[in-house]
Amino acid sequence: MDVTRRDFVKSAGAAGVGSMMLGGRLFAQAAPTAASTEANSAIRVGLIGAGVQGRVLAECIRKIPGLRFQAICDIWDYNRNYTARRLKAYKQPVNAYEDYREMLDKESGLDAVVVATPDWVHAEHSIAALQAGKHVYCEKEMAHELAAAAEMCKAAAASGKVMQIGHQRRSNPIYQQAYKMIHEENLCGRLTQLYGQWNRTPEEKLTWPEKQPMTPEMLAKYGYANMDEFKNWRWYRRYSAGPIGDLGSHQIDIFSWFLNAEPSRLMAMGGHDYFEDREWHEDVVTLYEYQTLFAGKKGSARAYYQVLNTSGWQEYYERFNGDRGSINLSENARKCYYIPGANVDVPDWMQAVERIQVDGLSAVPLVPALKAKSPEMAAIMDDFDAKQGHHLHLENFFQAVAKNDPKAVNCPPAVGYATTVAVLNVVPAIERGGGVSFQASDFVVQ
Repeated sequence: MDVTRRDFVKSAGAAGVGSMMLGGRLFAQAAPTAASTEANSAIRVGLIGAGVQGRVLAECIRKIPGLRFQAICDIWDYNRNYTARRLKAYKQPVNAYEDYREMLDKESGLDAVVVATPDWVHAEHSIAALQAGKHVYCEKEMAHELAAAAEMCKAAAASGKVMQIGHQRRSNPIYQQAYKMIHEENLCGRLTQLYGQWNRTPEEKLTWPEKQPMTPEMLAKYGYANMDEFKNWRWYRRYSAGPIGDLGSHQIDIFSWFLNAEPSRLMAMGGHDYFEDREWHEDVVTLYEYQTLFAGKKGSARAYYQVLNTSGWQEYYERFNGDRGSINLSENARKCYYIPGANVDVPDWMQAVERIQVDGLSAVPLVPALKAKSPEMAAIMDDFDAKQGHHLHLENFFQAVAKNDPKAVNCPPAVGYATTVAVLNVVPAIERGGGVSFQASDFVVQ
C-alpha cells in the first residue's frame, strides 16, 4: 500500500504538466507508471451502488492511474451484472455482491469505498465502510435527514479515514479560480446578490427492463414498496429531499463557499400541482440571506435559487453580482464569463481575450482567459477540458487517500453537513411558511 501511495502521487504530477496546488487540490496531468498499473500495487476500490450514478463514477475511476476496482455491490442484479461486465471489458474483473455487509466482510483488502446509492441509505453504507477501516467517497446529498448526516461526520472523525462528499464543483478549476478572482483580485467588489438555477423540461418517470425487475420480496427486503419507487426514489419523501436536494444542493453549496458564510435566513415556496404521480415539489424557489464581511466591514447578501422541472429555460448556472462586476459560472464551460461593472477595467491577463456578448453586455469568457493567464493555468484548463466533472473531485479524493490525509479533500464531511443543513431546511420553510432563521451553531455537528 505504501508503494501504491507513492506511485499515485508520483503519477498525479507526471511529465508534461507538472503539479500546482490550487484551492487545496493537486492539479496535474495523470500519467500511468509501470507500478500503478499492476493489480497488486493499485489502490483497491469498492463500489456500493452500481446504478446510473455509480456507473458515472466508475467510468471516471477506471481512467485514473493507480486505482483498481476489486468489488462492486448493488441490490439489483441488472445493475450488478451490467457494471461487472463493463469493468471486466476494461480488464478490471470484480467480485459482485448483493449485500454491502458481505462485501465489506469478505473484501478485507479494499482501501476505499465509493457510495452511490439513494440518499436515504448514504449514512448506513458510509458509516459501515468507515467502521470497516475504508476511506469513503459519498455522493451528495450527504443524507436526507440531518441526524444521519451528523452521524456520518462523527463516524468519519472516529475512523481517522478520508471522507469526501460529492459536491464536485469544489474541485472544478474554473470555480476555484473564480473564487480567487472574487476574493484575491477583487474583480466583483463586494458581493451583494447571487443567483442560481437548475431548470429542466418535464420528463417522464424512469422505467426499467420489463423482463428484469426485482422481485417484490427483494424490494421489500431492502425497503422499497415497488420498482417505481426504487427507480424513481428522488421523487419520494421516504428516500430523498426531492429536486431541491438532488439538484439544488450542488449550487446552494457554492453560495456558502463563495460568500465565506452560512445563511442566516431562508424563505421558500414550492409547487406540487404539475405531476400527479410524485410526492415532492416539482418547482422550488428560495431566497437565502447571508451575513458577510468585506474589506473588514460587516454587510449582507441575498441569494435567489430555483429548481424547476416544468421549464428548461437556460438550464443550470450560478451568477455572483457585486458592485464592481459579475461572474457567471456553470459546469457548462460556455456559460462561464466575467462582466465588468461600468468604468471597471479588466485585469491585464484578460485584456487580449476576445469578448462575447451576453444579454447586450460585453463579457470575458473565462476558459480562454484562464488559458491565457499563464502556461501553468493553460495546462490545468487543458486537463479540465479532457475530463468529466466528477473526475477531478475523485482525483482529489484519491490523492488524499494516497497521502492518508483527511484534510486534503475539497469537500470534507463538515462542509457537506453545513450544505445539508441549508438545503434540507427548504422543506420546512415551504411547508410552514414564514421562512426559517439559523444560528451559527446549526451548521456544526453537536
